[in-house]
Amino acid sequence: MATPTKPDRREAICEAVFELLSEVGYDRMSMDAVAARARASKATIYRGWPNKPELVMEAIEHRYGGRAEPPDTGSLRGDLNAQLTTVCEVAAGADGAIITGLLTAATHNAELSEVMYRCVYETKHDMYESMIKRAVERGELPEGASAELLHEVLHAMVMSRRLWRTGPFDDAFVARLVDGVLLPILRQGC
Repeated sequence: MATPTKPDRREAICEAVFELLSEVGYDRMSMDAVAARARASKATIYRGWPNKPELVMEAIEHRYGGRAEPPDTGSLRGDLNAQLTTVCEVAAGADGAIITGLLTAATHNAELSEVMYRCVYETKHDMYESMIKRAVERGELPEGASAELLHEVLHAMVMSRRLWRTGPFDDAFVARLVDGVLLPILRQGC
């Protein structure tokens, strides 16, 4: 964000972004529509954010924060269950549809793709690195276990369930993904 915006104004703008993404999607959302919805001047929007992808990133970071602290339950299985449960709660809700729509739009918009990668992947990746490091230190995983693979597989599985609507994001899904996919892959030291 180029120019600081007052906290209440920033919140209204970020909420307007999510409302419009939910109603019309990324491609049909405009910076002018965000300004109108947030009751902000167009100058405020354009001065604060150089483009639509950066505005979307600001809204996502406002709602979900930037860097995330990893769950620390004392075991890798517990950490994975806690993290996956959080991811599933988001995926199952209205914001899950918005994130899915943004990721779909990013497939044909390089600028949005870059922003979504920074916002959804890079800002969360340290959390996965920390989870893996702790598990290696506790002897639960071998050296060389891949946080990148964990991050990619976990989110790919959740995304495919969201896109294909193959079932609920319930405890059974979390347990099956943790015990049947994530732990076996990580224990191979890939």
